[in-house]
Amino acid sequence: MSLPSDSAILRHVERQAKHAAGFKQLVRELGVHGEERRELSDRLQQLVMSGKLVRLDADRFAIPQAAAAKNTLAGRLTMHRDGYGFVIPETSSIPEHLRSQLSGDLFIPPPAVASAMHGDRVLAEVITVRPDGRAEGRIIRIIGRAHATVVGTFHYGSRYNYVRPMDEKITQDIVIPTGSEVPDAGKPRSEGGDQSVKKRGSVHRVLGAEARRTEWEDLENVVVDV
Repeated sequence: MSLPSDSAILRHVERQAKHAAGFKQLVRELGVHGEERRELSDRLQQLVMSGKLVRLDADRFAIPQAAAAKNTLAGRLTMHRDGYGFVIPETSSIPEHLRSQLSGDLFIPPPAVASAMHGDRVLAEVITVRPDGRAEGRIIRIIGRAHATVVGTFHYGSRYNYVRPMDEKITQDIVIPTGSEVPDAGKPRSEGGDQSVKKRGSVHRVLGAEARRTEWEDLENVVVDV
């Protein structure tokens, strides 16, 4: 039995209570076995990165649209190296009924950051507001990435390969799908081709002596730009 399509996985999550489901629950209910478990894990991670799912905690995923629109606001995410962050709200995006209640930035605990990174513009749901105006919430969608690329160290893993960012404020490892570890040397970004890109030989930035690397059999601890 092959793994269901992304749309089928999303429909299954949407049918659950609170439009959320755990990894083990999906494995059981979708009839996933053996190596398909790893593929399902990778697919869920890709759905989170694309914004079609949000990660509620280490093992649970939810449909972003499940959040109550009346309690959402947009803002800039600033992260702490310990894994939590704050959304600095854009005043115009704060719902009228929350403006008199909120005081300061929206606290985002580590599990609720999902795949958002430091500096990203995000849509967040306000979950609780304390009497003193301090509020806690979760990221439900990334509106815009602050950086198109991230520098980090490549590592091989038992379930998937990943890059650990060098910036301590970017607390999530970046999953590298199988087959995507090796840059396409000499391949221009656009069909027309950029002369400066062609002269460099690769559109991918690799740091230091690694810029001269021609063999890619072992990338463990290599510093890369992803």
